[in-house]
Amino acid sequence: MRPLLTPPGVDAAPIEAVPGRARSWPPAGVRALQLLLLAEAAAVVWIWQWTWHGVQAYAWPGVDNALGERGLSYLLILAPAIPVNLLAAIWLDRGGRRAQLYLAASGGLAAVQLVLLLTPAAMPMREAMSDGAATVGMRFLFTVVPIVFAAALLAAGTATRTWLGGGPDRAGRRLAGVEAAVWCLALALAIGTGTDVHRWAEAASLPEEPRGEHTEDGTWARLESAVADTVAAIPAFSGFAARHVDVVDCDYRTPAGLATYRYRLTYELRAADFAAYEAAVAARWAEGDYELTYDGATLEGTRRITAERVDELALQYTGGEDAALHLESACVERVDQTPACLPPQGEPTTDRVEGITCPETG
Repeated sequence: MRPLLTPPGVDAAPIEAVPGRARSWPPAGVRALQLLLLAEAAAVVWIWQWTWHGVQAYAWPGVDNALGERGLSYLLILAPAIPVNLLAAIWLDRGGRRAQLYLAASGGLAAVQLVLLLTPAAMPMREAMSDGAATVGMRFLFTVVPIVFAAALLAAGTATRTWLGGGPDRAGRRLAGVEAAVWCLALALAIGTGTDVHRWAEAASLPEEPRGEHTEDGTWARLESAVADTVAAIPAFSGFAARHVDVVDCDYRTPAGLATYRYRLTYELRAADFAAYEAAVAARWAEGDYELTYDGATLEGTRRITAERVDELALQYTGGEDAALHLESACVERVDQTPACLPPQGEPTTDRVEGITCPETG
């Protein structure tokens, strides 16, 4: 018979409970911190959408403006904040070392993002980061950084630090499964978004194939006609300040051996109520033979409207201090070695023609 471990008449010592924190609700400061983390993630998503929409403003048919590289660079920088902040908010519900880790990662990641966005030269694909890259950093600075600062103040509070220090050191199976699911979902979304960005950029810069529907004869006139049709819709149009015509070689010949050329026509606008101009242009290019392809702002905040016409013309309006209309034709066959020149419209003070010789200019 096994002897008793406790002598008769002596009460057994009570078994001490394992140190830990009884299940309780997080303090108000922790709840507020969770909301700030989710708000930061939402702000990052909004900045990405605004940035990608702004990058799309630089698209032009047949021209590779490194839009894919720019979009993927911004995605690479901004995307990690979403799963990190979401998991920090989830783990804050329990506290402990895992919550501390994700909270520190969220703050550190925001600092790295700010430095990269404000220093385009330090960004991946930096050769493609121009035209308003600093504007993205400034938007991040004034949108996300205040949220991060408020979250840091809450995290430094006594109640929050106590809550973070009293949680479990190891994750339960359920929470570990949630963590893995968040990372997998974030990775899948990032890959899907990156694929869409790459496909869109490739399609936007795809060189146009020669269609042979139009020859050079009448191409300049079609461009001038599109300009006249556009300004006819503008109320109180004040005329043009300058015209620039550029005829460039497309570097290929048709099966018949004919050289091909592209016409580029730019009209600079005189000072006027450009807000009314922009509304009229957008409305005109959204109907009839036109198809509106973009209406928004560049990363610098300049209004840009682009459209295509059924007769293979690409049109662009750019606002700002140097507002202008820019039109391009598709590559057209040269059937006459001495193409006819056309006079400008809107009484511009400057008229420049390059790529062909006009009788008036010699």
